[in-house]
Amino acid sequence: MAERRIMAANGNRSGATHATSFAGKHPELANDNPESFRQAPPLHREFDLARDPYIAKQIRAMEQTEAQRRGDSERSGGGSQMVKRDKPFPELRPECVQAPIRETFNRAWLREQRDARLADLNRQREQHRTLEQPEHTMQMNAETKMQKQRVPQR
Repeated sequence: MAERRIMAANGNRSGATHATSFAGKHPELANDNPESFRQAPPLHREFDLARDPYIAKQIRAMEQTEAQRRGDSERSGGGSQMVKRDKPFPELRPECVQAPIRETFNRAWLREQRDARLADLNRQREQHRTLEQPEHTMQMNAETKMQKQRVPQR
């Protein structure tokens, strides 16, 4: 305990902040770490950026302001084209007027979602067709070879 007070009085706490092991934090063993370890810059940020692209993206996003993050997501092309085109702004209206507006918006929203789903489904079907074509032609070639082998030659 007395050693801890002496270290604190001397200002010798740099070993505890940049320690690489438990020994660096223990008051009796604090000076066992080499000086280069105590003065080395922290490298965890570079490691975090390199180890996983999702963590790197999250760290970079945390450095931005909320407005910058929203601007990036709005410019990325995601979201509803209808909402971007019409840019609805909230207004105080009587309830009798709100229902038709809501109904129109919901219909347009559902139509856009349906069209997006159909386009996605068509794209998936096209990909499936292109993947199956080589298999289908290989299967047809194998079947014709089998038929040729079965036909007796005269």
